[in-house]
Amino acid sequence: MWFAKKWCVVWTAFTITAASLLAAAPAAWAAPDTAEAKAVPGSVSSLLYIGKDEAYRNGTPLKLEAPVLEVRGQAYLPAVSLPSLFGVNVQWQEASQSVQLTTPSAFAEFQLPAKQLKVNGITESFEKSASLINDRLYISMSWLEKHIGFKASVNEDLKRIDLLYIQMPGNGSFHNDTMPNTKPIAQFSVNKDKYRLGEPIIYSNTSYDPDGDAITSVNWTGNAEAIFEPGLFKVSLQVTDSKGTESEVFSRNVEIINEPYLDPFEYKVYHEPVGTFVKDEEATLRKYLRDIPTLPNVASLSKDRPLIVSDSPETFTEKGFLYQEKVNGKARLYADHVNGMNEKVQFAIVVRNPNPDKTVKITTTRSGEVYPSIYANLIGNEASIEFLQDNGDKPETLTVGPYQTVYYKKMPEFFPGQGMNVIYDVETDGEVYFSFVAMDAGADLSSIGMFDRLDYTGNVRGTFNGSDVTWNVDAKSFKKPSSLTIGDGTSDPFVTGDDFFRKHDSLNLGNYGVVYKIHIDNPRKMSVLLLPRGGVFKGPFEVNGKIIQTPPSGVMMDYQGYTILARTDGTEPSLDIEFTPAAGSAFPVDVIFYPLDDK
Repeated sequence: MWFAKKWCVVWTAFTITAASLLAAAPAAWAAPDTAEAKAVPGSVSSLLYIGKDEAYRNGTPLKLEAPVLEVRGQAYLPAVSLPSLFGVNVQWQEASQSVQLTTPSAFAEFQLPAKQLKVNGITESFEKSASLINDRLYISMSWLEKHIGFKASVNEDLKRIDLLYIQMPGNGSFHNDTMPNTKPIAQFSVNKDKYRLGEPIIYSNTSYDPDGDAITSVNWTGNAEAIFEPGLFKVSLQVTDSKGTESEVFSRNVEIINEPYLDPFEYKVYHEPVGTFVKDEEATLRKYLRDIPTLPNVASLSKDRPLIVSDSPETFTEKGFLYQEKVNGKARLYADHVNGMNEKVQFAIVVRNPNPDKTVKITTTRSGEVYPSIYANLIGNEASIEFLQDNGDKPETLTVGPYQTVYYKKMPEFFPGQGMNVIYDVETDGEVYFSFVAMDAGADLSSIGMFDRLDYTGNVRGTFNGSDVTWNVDAKSFKKPSSLTIGDGTSDPFVTGDDFFRKHDSLNLGNYGVVYKIHIDNPRKMSVLLLPRGGVFKGPFEVNGKIIQTPPSGVMMDYQGYTILARTDGTEPSLDIEFTPAAGSAFPVDVIFYPLDDK
């Protein structure tokens, strides 16, 4: 099809038989009358149809002297029709049997018998620019586009060409190589005549540029997403085109009536994007998000994978064994430590096979680790992200021979003040001992044989009776904002266990290393928020398989704001949220379920 081969449309031209040329007469070849002339540049739009002599100019029907044709995959216009369409000057020279065309940027002469073309005195290809059809000169749009200047688009279904032309003053006389740049037009509409307090205002930017230039800058004033007091509010818009020309300022009033819809707090809960941190005043947060009901929840702790935590001493000041535990089967290894020494050290997890005649295979099914850093919240956040995103599809195996001791993991050297955080899910087919060790940088295993066990200093250390907590939550039909609390030790009990070194009961304050799996069938329409209550917080949640950072950057403090974790529309079959407390963050935190009405 013609429009598939080239988007641009092509112009046409003239009858060249002597009879038709004479019949055209001077009036047929002349530029439009003075009524068409403009003192300043004016916009002219035309509609042309391939194969037809029917056209429209600025909405007025226009009969062309000859039909628009398709030639060599392009559209061509009869040259005789150019004056009526564009106001350009076209003349027939009997002596030279040539057609002379004057455009805003060129003087062109089409010598018909010789099929030669000169533009501003320079010879160009006649065949690439024009064609003689039925004794008429037709000119291609690609040529005219360079010398007249216009914008064109094609409607393939209608075989219609839409043209926009800025007509020069002076009846189409020769000016220069640059079309005048008209101002873009700024305008917009809103979707309603009146709005209630807090009702979303939808603005439709309908600005355009008469030249067809791109709008490159949009400057709004007063375009609030919602307004929370009654009255008339002025909204203004100014745009700039790709040539740097600014529009006039377009303004209109938006009317807000004194009828409640959403208050400022509710508006954010309804409309801020998922993943957004919403800052608010402590009094407001306590008013809306504290002393609210707890959602019905059936909690269960899976005990098939013990949790082994090494976090005391969190900041070690000497080398030695930080913790050690026996594993036969499944376990989760968790370590969080900071180099409190004045030298580089290395952290390693060492595994020993005590069996004299059996090789043990260790399979790592899930892992999360981070390189040493001085930023406590960063290392906990990054290790947690990696662990949550590991779906176990790339397990790693390690074999440990009888009586053999090997590195399970050896972290890069870390400098004074730097810390690290690691989480691993392992499965063994025999009994082994895992030891968490702070050792000399670059040393081998022989250097740790005489190391002492480092003293407990109050942080979490021990082997606990489970590592995965499942919450089946009923959020089908609750009516008021409700919550679930993570890490308070009461509504969410801390896992218990024993310290292998101290032979003493141990409590995992904060449930570090535990993975929470929150499952909700058929959730109602709601927003899910995370509100820190214990202090500084930074940590990821996995919501239906997608990581949501809370907050998206930096850290959150207690009662300074919340992050939107999820939003449901009431049609989802389920909602699944997975979380593990990130090292360096303080607890408790509240997961808040905020019901949404159909607004």
